[in-house]
Amino acid sequence: MTITSLMDNLADFLKPAVKEYCTQQRTGEIPIEVFAGYPPIRTDTRETASFVYALVVSAEDTADEKLSTATVEIGFSVYDEDKTDGWRSLFNLIEHIRQHILKYRLVGAKNRMEFPVKVKIADEQPYPQWQGMITVNYTIGQPSEEGLDYDDYGATNIQV
Repeated sequence: MTITSLMDNLADFLKPAVKEYCTQQRTGEIPIEVFAGYPPIRTDTRETASFVYALVVSAEDTADEKLSTATVEIGFSVYDEDKTDGWRSLFNLIEHIRQHILKYRLVGAKNRMEFPVKVKIADEQPYPQWQGMITVNYTIGQPSEEGLDYDDYGATNIQV
């Protein structure tokens, strides 16, 4: 279990949760996209789909635990041209995903969600895109230490 597999597992986990969500744009309804890691860099000015991404922003190993943890940013960019209530589309999607990760805390049968779950909304919004994020920790596997032979009073048998 690696941090990249956690991002892949989270993207696969989130795709069905947003399956029925879409945004209304000039060209019609466009479904929400979900990405593992960074979303693709835009290379043109055409309308862009709303998206969710799952990005590991840090990881921590500890000597006294069997599992490590990774901090994940679940980012949101929602397209809505409504200048009065467009922000509601962002909050609705964030709340839907927040409830989804609270209901199903095990992802890919390998990564368990740990509290706290934090929601942050960007202070300045790049209208007509509305942006926010959820920050949450997930467990990731930690390998067992090898190379110590305590029967020989600390002699090492390191294999490369």
